[in-house]
Amino acid sequence: MAKRFYLDASALAKRYVVEQGTFVVNHLFRRVVHDDMMCLTLGTIEVISVFVRKKNASAVPDPVFRQAMTDFRSEVIDATNFTKIPATDPLVNGCGSFGTRES
Repeated sequence: MAKRFYLDASALAKRYVVEQGTFVVNHLFRRVVHDDMMCLTLGTIEVISVFVRKKNASAVPDPVFRQAMTDFRSEVIDATNFTKIPATDPLVNGCGSFGTRES
């Protein structure tokens, strides 16, 4: 059975804006078939928010911001082979009981 990799917004942002951990995420993108990678659909909005915050804080120049947005859209948002998991009510409600014990 193939391994599947879930990437949260923080991990995905590292692919497009260089920071600690970028090497690991880039390695994953080079070595893993994109069909085996996934994120929450909501996570894509969070990644864009990371890009905007970094641009507004002058942590990344405008050309880097624009390239990050273009690459992210191509590799994740518009990519049919990168799974986006919708944050449905059952999924969200199921997370609320994580770590609790029923009597």
